[in-house]
Amino acid sequence: MIRHLFRLIWNKKRHNALITIEILISFLVLYAVITICVLGIMRYNKPLGFSYENVWRIDIDTRLSFDSVYDAEKRSTVRQLLLSLRGTPEIEQVCAWAIPPYSNMMSTWGTEINGKLLRIAIHHGSEEARQVFGLNLIEGRWFESGDKWLNWSPVVINDMLARHTFGTESPLGKNPFPKGDDPSNKPEKDYRVIGVIDHFRKGGELSDPMYTAIEYFDIENTTQAISSNLMIKVKPGTTASFKEKLDRQMTAVAKGWSFDISTLEEMRRANFKPQLTFVVAIGLVAGFLLLMVALGLIGVLWQNVSRRTKEIGLRRALGGTSKNIYWQILGELLVLTSFGLFVGSLGIAQFPLLELIASVPANVYLLSLVISLTFMYGMSVLCGLYPSWLAMEIEPAEALHYE
Repeated sequence: MIRHLFRLIWNKKRHNALITIEILISFLVLYAVITICVLGIMRYNKPLGFSYENVWRIDIDTRLSFDSVYDAEKRSTVRQLLLSLRGTPEIEQVCAWAIPPYSNMMSTWGTEINGKLLRIAIHHGSEEARQVFGLNLIEGRWFESGDKWLNWSPVVINDMLARHTFGTESPLGKNPFPKGDDPSNKPEKDYRVIGVIDHFRKGGELSDPMYTAIEYFDIENTTQAISSNLMIKVKPGTTASFKEKLDRQMTAVAKGWSFDISTLEEMRRANFKPQLTFVVAIGLVAGFLLLMVALGLIGVLWQNVSRRTKEIGLRRALGGTSKNIYWQILGELLVLTSFGLFVGSLGIAQFPLLELIASVPANVYLLSLVISLTFMYGMSVLCGLYPSWLAMEIEPAEALHYE
């Protein structure tokens, strides 16, 4: 029976070519949408590694050049700002953090580890950063004020980088950036790991986990650009109205400087918008294509049933039951759908086999493929229900009208 159905569809391949192409294109677009959704859900359910609740960002513009003649003025003003902020009742803790979470900024180093070139996200933070972000330390320690006197540079790395670089060995006291064959954009300092955190996904819930290293710097004695971002942990219940008071307070201390204050929750919402908009946009395109395919399938089957009244009537006269007719029409539709899905599946299989998109795990490809195939076959069955019912209603006597 199945071989007969395939032969019927193949003999009408020219007639069915257009609808098969439509099925193929719709399947590929649907698969892309489902893959993005599955990947997003998996990423969203992974640990973020930091807390964004009640954390605010203060972006500082000193309006001064990077000329060294202003270094003393910057250091003095930063110290006064810190004293003022730490004495504010609404603020629990203050730290410096070079690249805030949910921002579009990124700093990376390239280094070759175990024969593989890695891009490592680099952050700079002060000793108070762990309390502000609620970072989870799983090994070693966090930065301390005495680290400024060390003759080497302490770093804290995430567990992902620790396991890739050192395997099951402890990374404490070791350089996470060993010398390799690729010197591009590689740190030259004497770095040593002092601690390991479990996770830190700076890009937010929908971002891909990255190898991460955090370097220490002294917030009160730096004049570099990395001190232009202060992060504060406000007390629960502090409302957005505190922004105006905070701006006036800082402006009074640092005359001539300007401040842009935003909460991480606001940055998080702004970060989600373009990603969700993209998913909705391609989802609408996929929905439109699926609607066109569904209408096409219904039309093709309806036309086939109308043209094959004689054939179906003769089959009924020769003893074919209405159920046999029903399953034949539905089976032909599923075979027609299978041609398009088979070609699409062959193309999709190349992505995990060739690792064309390294950030997408193989299990995401497989799960998305299963969901897409299930949806397409389900849509085909729904589209074939009414035309198949029409075929069931054809009586044997109707074949006599063609004699």
